Amino acid sequence: MMRRTGGAATADSHPLRMRSQSGRRREKVSVMLKLTGVACIGLGLAWTLCYIYFGRYELSVVFVGLTAVGVLALHRSKRSNGSSLLLVAHGILAVICSIAWIDAPIAWVPRSVHLFLLPLAAGAAFTFEPRERYGSLIFPLVCLGAFTAFAVGALDPFAPHASPPLEVRAWGVRLNAATSMLLLAGIFAIYRIDSGKRLRMERELGRAVRNGEIEVHYQPQVRYSGIVSGAEALIRWRRPSGELLTPDAFIDLAEESTLISEIGLEVLRQACQTLKHWSSDPRTQALRLAVNISPVQLLDDSLVSSVSSIIREAGIDPTLLEFELTESALAAGTAMVIERMEALESTGVSWALDDFGTGYSSLATLRTLPVRKLKIDRHFLIEATRQESAQRLLGKIIEISQVMGLSALAEGVETPDQRELLIGLGCDHFQGYLFAQPMPRRELHAWLDMQPLPPAAPTR
Repeated sequence: MMRRTGGAATADSHPLRMRSQSGRRREKVSVMLKLTGVACIGLGLAWTLCYIYFGRYELSVVFVGLTAVGVLALHRSKRSNGSSLLLVAHGILAVICSIAWIDAPIAWVPRSVHLFLLPLAAGAAFTFEPRERYGSLIFPLVCLGAFTAFAVGALDPFAPHASPPLEVRAWGVRLNAATSMLLLAGIFAIYRIDSGKRLRMERELGRAVRNGEIEVHYQPQVRYSGIVSGAEALIRWRRPSGELLTPDAFIDLAEESTLISEIGLEVLRQACQTLKHWSSDPRTQALRLAVNISPVQLLDDSLVSSVSSIIREAGIDPTLLEFELTESALAAGTAMVIERMEALESTGVSWALDDFGTGYSSLATLRTLPVRKLKIDRHFLIEATRQESAQRLLGKIIEISQVMGLSALAEGVETPDQRELLIGLGCDHFQGYLFAQPMPRRELHAWLDMQPLPPAAPTR
């Protein structure tokens, strides 16, 4: 029941859009790209100079390519995303295969360049997430297949007659074997360190709910008129050291370890306490609160009963509670998702489809979902301010919500120009740093005291 939403460059940016971009994942990718970059540049420059010295300029060209891949890896380490990793990995694969093809064995000197395919395969299998099937499985298998083909000499008959000088090959074999094994050992060391960090954090996260370390911050949602309609609940983890972690540092781990159900219910409890507090004040009793449901939580058979129990114990009006579900959840099985959504809707809560337009649901599927609101992904808004075609697409998304009788809320609104653009396209419900950043409940209440709020519903 948590997400990362909000303004620019915030850790609340989004969980599953590659789910990919958790802090732990970014750190791991960055380390791997830096290691790759240093190794490629070092080896590339050394061999380039070596072949230039021996007058084999045609061979030095290949190692110039290896150096270029190394520079690319260091440059991309700043982004630390999956596409950068794939780009660099394929570049290395192409260079290694080219060199290994040239490096045909002779009677007393074996081939050695293909050994670098082993750390390449291990690095990919370790760095890519299991759900990234191509990077974590298919690409490593391609590397191992190429390694086997070179090891058994399957490609030797097609090797060009451009073998390196004999003076180089003898000590080159030793250097390649030692370097490739050092890289493999380095990758295993990084894996061990990362696994240790993960296990420690998983144990700490398992105690977080019991120790009261889970906090909920709130980001207001505002209408065109300036009236605050409610807020979205966003999770934070206050570690015993006092460090406050945003979702990108631990949500992936929580979902992988199934701790997400326990944590999600704690977020709901705190959100319901906030709604209960609001209900005692005529100024805030009409405010709505949005709480995110993780796709992993929908797999829990006890979810509906647990949610119903929390709402009942809090004594809140469930119609003021809105559950948000990302489109990625639909990939887990639409029929089961709809069944759980309808069961929860029967308790009185409503549903919003978060990050609409990111590619998982069709309009036919959308019509079958018990959804009353579409939350437009902030990336559509960013692109709409840069490209006219993206602006038209954003307008169509808003039009779709209107045609289907759904309300639309735009996330990540950060500037007055973006707000005016959305209003011109027919969207009048916003969330983002232009209005307020996520804040603890006490700060939210102080902020609400200075804002126009919706009129309270008439009592009967």
